[in-house]
Amino acid sequence: MTDNQKIRIGQAAKMLDVSIQTLRNWEKSGKLQSQRSSGRQRYYLMDDIKRFSIDLQNLSLAWATSAQAPDISDEYYCERQDRFNSRLEKMGIILAQSNIVGENTASLLTAVAGEIGDNSFMHNVGNWPDVPGIFFAFDIDKRIIVIADRGQGVRKTLLRARPSIETDVEALDVAFTEIVSGREPEKRGNGLKVVRRIVESNPIGLLFRSGLAIAESPKEVAPLKIKATQNNIRGVCAIITF
Repeated sequence: MTDNQKIRIGQAAKMLDVSIQTLRNWEKSGKLQSQRSSGRQRYYLMDDIKRFSIDLQNLSLAWATSAQAPDISDEYYCERQDRFNSRLEKMGIILAQSNIVGENTASLLTAVAGEIGDNSFMHNVGNWPDVPGIFFAFDIDKRIIVIADRGQGVRKTLLRARPSIETDVEALDVAFTEIVSGREPEKRGNGLKVVRRIVESNPIGLLFRSGLAIAESPKEVAPLKIKATQNNIRGVCAIITF
């Protein structure tokens, strides 16, 4: 069965383990679009169904938390910053051309992802513990963008300028609220401070984890909240929803 093979709605529903009505509802909401034959029969492409079935959030968590880096598709791995920037630009174009978000939201989502990805490269360059680069993936239909790295984590990078920071929660609070002198200059301006301002004032959700801390803002306009968590993230793992 080839990736561009056309499959009927019943087969697609079986592959995704949902009902046919669920697929119809997803199409109405824009979550997963079907295509139409010349006779107006609904069908899906195998490649689209395979892509939709991938759990990007769990893949990014595995990349960030595994003792040994798992193998991932080149489609998701950006070993260099120029590759990340190229894929980020592509994502921005796809978002802007979609009917899912407006042009302004597409620009803001690209900015948020750009700030987080840039931070991963800038604050780990020359100091990657094992595998350099980041996991970067997005699924417009599922309205999700994921970025993860196997770097040193926020607290360790901040300790160079703020040796008094004792916890991961404190580190995230500083990273999202203060401009820290003595750090590498943040390419786009204020790094995670820009991210916080965008997600707090727009319908963009963020789940940002590093070490034993998590910063979270729902898709509804609301303040970013930072708290401790029991699951350790060795570097950074960020989930952006919209």
